[in-house]
Amino acid sequence: MSTVMTKGSALHLREDLLTPRFYTTEVAKAARTDLTLQRSAFEAMLAEMEADYNRNHFDRKAPLGRLRQLDPEQKVAYESYLVRSCVSEFSGFLLFKELSRQLKLAGRNDLSRLFSLMARDEARHAGFLNRALVAEGIEIDLPALSGKRPVTWFPLSWVLYSVYLSEKIGYWRYILIHRHLKAHPQNAFAPLFDFFEPWCQDENRHGDIFNMLIRCWPGLSSGLRGRLLSRFFLWSVFLTHSLTVCERGNFYRLLGMDPDRFDEEVMRQTNRTARRAFPVVFVLGPRYFLLRDRLVETFRAIKSAEGQPLRKLGLKLRFGCLLLQQFLQPMESSLEAPA
Repeated sequence: MSTVMTKGSALHLREDLLTPRFYTTEVAKAARTDLTLQRSAFEAMLAEMEADYNRNHFDRKAPLGRLRQLDPEQKVAYESYLVRSCVSEFSGFLLFKELSRQLKLAGRNDLSRLFSLMARDEARHAGFLNRALVAEGIEIDLPALSGKRPVTWFPLSWVLYSVYLSEKIGYWRYILIHRHLKAHPQNAFAPLFDFFEPWCQDENRHGDIFNMLIRCWPGLSSGLRGRLLSRFFLWSVFLTHSLTVCERGNFYRLLGMDPDRFDEEVMRQTNRTARRAFPVVFVLGPRYFLLRDRLVETFRAIKSAEGQPLRKLGLKLRFGCLLLQQFLQPMESSLEAPA
């Protein structure tokens, strides 16, 4: 397992399944996107992106250092959150920037401009997180990092579904943290959190853009294919979120939040939002969250079973069975009234 060394005393980014990655996709297919039926929505979204309503919210001179001392464990939790979030935002910037470049070469200046504006937002977010890291004495060479790590290729349908969900789940993460800290200002220990409200609006806007792009390909959200894509990506994004929150539990407790309840609320709200884009969504009942708890418990046990190969094998088999059970949990049509 390789690890990214940061300039500082801690190691914060390990190469595992939960590490943010860099992606590419079928650019030639993306260039064939037919905007005919979505032209009015496209023009409205492009105009909104061009207006750049958050231009003045992300003040490059705003201090982003912490407001109070943290003990060593809390400091690691905060810094680890910053590192992973920064790499994730930079990954989005690279994907959107490359798509913009390739689409321009393919003669799709309209789509190229839209992706260029989304890349602008992602770069802005990564820059703010990077500044908060510098305030912690940690520096990450993001361009060098992207050159050293492998690029994962995804089909266009996978990118549309996964980025839509990552933007929407990002919206709910930021807005729920923002609302919590507004109600409990004593827990807002860093000025960075003051930017979460405009930040989440960027995430929401990007999600709406990807919803529009999904609609440009009617076959992606209808029939058996649409149901399978909906099931797989909702399940995988929710699973990743639960395991990531599990790993970052100390960060959420530092904010005065219950990690499990936060995870549940993010999933519920994202699942409800996904009704606007996907044909089916999960029925997030007690059984789904019971399986979530068992998966998180088993995940922790696997990580603590180093040097015990037989026990680790048994735990991995249990983890696989739980994954299958959760994947097969009931879904309902997006046309039905949410519970």
